[in-house]
Amino acid sequence: MKAVPRQTKVLTFGVFLTMTGLTLVAPILPLYAREFGVSRTAAGALISAFAVARLVFDVIGGIASDRVGSKPIMVGGAVLLAVSSVGAALAPNYGFLLITRVLEGFGSAAFATAAMQMVVSTTPKERMGRTMAFYQTGLLGGISVGPVLGGFAAELGDFSTPFWLYAVLGLVIAVVVWRGIEPSATRKAPISESYRAARKLVMRADFLALMFVALAIFVMRAGARITLLPLYAGEELGLSESQIGLVIAAAAIVTMLVVNPGGWLVDRIGRRPVLIAGLLLTAAAIAAHGLMTTFGGLLLLSVGFGISAALMGIPPPTLAGDLAPTGAEGASVGLYRMAADLGLVIGPVAMGYVAEDGSFELGFLLAGALLIAAAGAAMFIGETRTVDDRDGAQPGVS
Repeated sequence: MKAVPRQTKVLTFGVFLTMTGLTLVAPILPLYAREFGVSRTAAGALISAFAVARLVFDVIGGIASDRVGSKPIMVGGAVLLAVSSVGAALAPNYGFLLITRVLEGFGSAAFATAAMQMVVSTTPKERMGRTMAFYQTGLLGGISVGPVLGGFAAELGDFSTPFWLYAVLGLVIAVVVWRGIEPSATRKAPISESYRAARKLVMRADFLALMFVALAIFVMRAGARITLLPLYAGEELGLSESQIGLVIAAAAIVTMLVVNPGGWLVDRIGRRPVLIAGLLLTAAAIAAHGLMTTFGGLLLLSVGFGISAALMGIPPPTLAGDLAPTGAEGASVGLYRMAADLGLVIGPVAMGYVAEDGSFELGFLLAGALLIAAAGAAMFIGETRTVDDRDGAQPGVS
């Protein structure tokens, strides 16, 4: 296998630092909000405000990347993350803290969309799966490290300490990108052309199917795994916080181990078969969560979930790159990320509502059914894999 290009390594390191920063504040954010004397609902609004801001800015960030190039958008997003984190650390009241979360959402969307746009626009399609898999290791690593680091930072200082650390990371990210990334050599598309490309994409059955797949996956992740699983494990099974953490961490670690072989499969076998297999296997795994009654059973199931989630997670961003029109990669990435972020907004609310009366099993079953529907939608996406002669691959079927 060809060595990973230096630019991809820099982008992967950048997204690792970004995700570390985003999850640094996860353990303490609701507690920090409560110090201002607000309700639990208001504390939860800090999470929703961030997600909605990302949702709003995804497509704008993608089109901006098409117009001016990815590098300045990434640097600007990183600087905005640093500034908003300083504001959060110094927030005099809840309203000010809420505004900083919105700005943080804009900065996060700008960086993540521009980074993915650069990966898409500079990677040969025959190696898109492996490149996306390598890029995802940075994202998964940051998600794994951030909460632990943030918890220790808060214990050593106070609730504002993780935000100060986040601000430093934002500046480090800006420097890493500024010094490590060459300006994009791709054509700078006029804004009107990017908007036209976006409109054409949302009129295509294959791209709409991809957006539904992204929505379904992130509804499942945010709703079933992040929201329902901790509640089910704690309230129904009586597991401790450390046991719940181990269950969640097991899936993340296994996914990190499997994601790169999964990228090879996506390039060698094809995007669609790996996607459909991953969706169906993950549907079975998430539906089975409600049948587990012991810590050991849930831990073992999470290992299986981690494997299937790795197979499921690589094809969608790869397809977003494959289906992107030349010069409008940012528009494609922005629309894909918008669908995913919509899932992050809808998932916790929808699954929380379903399980309001303790119907956790029903929530897990519905999450599985949604992934099965996504597998059906994936049938409308033609195979986009191209040949890589160096690996002896054969062409996919269009």
